[in-house]
Amino acid sequence: MNRIVRLIKPSPLLAAALTLMVSCGDDGEQRSRWDSETGATPLEGMSRFTRIDSDREVIVHCGNSMRLAMEWVASEFQKQHGIAVVFNFGGSSELLPLIEMGGRGDLYICHDPYAEILQEKGLLDHYTVVGHLEPILLVPRGNPKNISGLADLGRDNMRLATVDPRYATAGKMIEAALERESWGGAVRRNIVVEARSHADAALALTTGHVDAAAVWNFVAALYPEEFEQIDIGVEFPEEIRVTLVRLTTSENHEEAREFMEFATSDFARKVFTHYGYIEAE
Repeated sequence: MNRIVRLIKPSPLLAAALTLMVSCGDDGEQRSRWDSETGATPLEGMSRFTRIDSDREVIVHCGNSMRLAMEWVASEFQKQHGIAVVFNFGGSSELLPLIEMGGRGDLYICHDPYAEILQEKGLLDHYTVVGHLEPILLVPRGNPKNISGLADLGRDNMRLATVDPRYATAGKMIEAALERESWGGAVRRNIVVEARSHADAALALTTGHVDAAAVWNFVAALYPEEFEQIDIGVEFPEEIRVTLVRLTTSENHEEAREFMEFATSDFARKVFTHYGYIEAE
C-alpha cells in the first residue's frame, strides 16, 4: 500500500503576519523572503520584479498562484505610471485573515472563493476578473506512461501528486471528483504525495517521485521544457475565477484604481495568458 507523504511548512500565518506588520514599507532586501505556502520555491528564482522608489505606492496582497504573472504586470505598471508596487505574498487562505484583522493593503488578488468571502464581510469595494484557473495533469515531456486523464492514474504502479485539500482549492476539487467517479478509489490509492503548494507537487514530478501531478493550469507554463499538460478528463461544476479586489480599507485609493485598470489592459491579459491562465471575458 502506498503511503501518502504530506508536505507542509510550519506557522505560515504567523510568518505572513510578521511580514505584513513589519515590512510593507521596507525595501526589497529587508522584506521577508518567506513564502507562506512553500518557503523558498522556484517562484522566487523566476521573479522578474524589483520595486521602484516612489512617493506613491499601492500595496497588493498576492496569492502565490498568481505571483509570477502579477510581478510581470507590476513591473510594467511601475514603468508606465511611476507608482511603486509593494507585494505581500502568501497562500490565499493565509492572506484572508490578515485582511480581516485590518492590516495595511489596497488590493488582493486571489482565486475563488475568497472574493465572495470578502464581500460577505464588507471588505470588497470593487473587483475585476483577470483570468480563470482549472486543475490539469502535468506529466514528464513525452508522456512516458501514456496518461490520458485522471482515471489512468488508477492503474497499477501509478504514483500521483496532488495538493492537500485541507489547504488548496484545487485539492478540494480533485478530492470531490474522486468521490464522484467510480474509478476514484483506485486513483486515491495511488496518491503518494499531498503537497501544501502546487510548486511542491511539481517538484515531486521533477525528482521522479511521481508519474503525474494534479495542479492548477498555470504551473505548466513554469516548466515548459520538463512537463506537458494533459486534460484531466473530469467536468468540474464550478468555474474558478482569478479576481483582483480593491479593499474597502485601501489608503491609496487612486493608485489602486490605476493598478486595477492596468491589470485588465491588453498587456496584462497577454501576461496572464502566457502563464497558462484561461483568459477572462
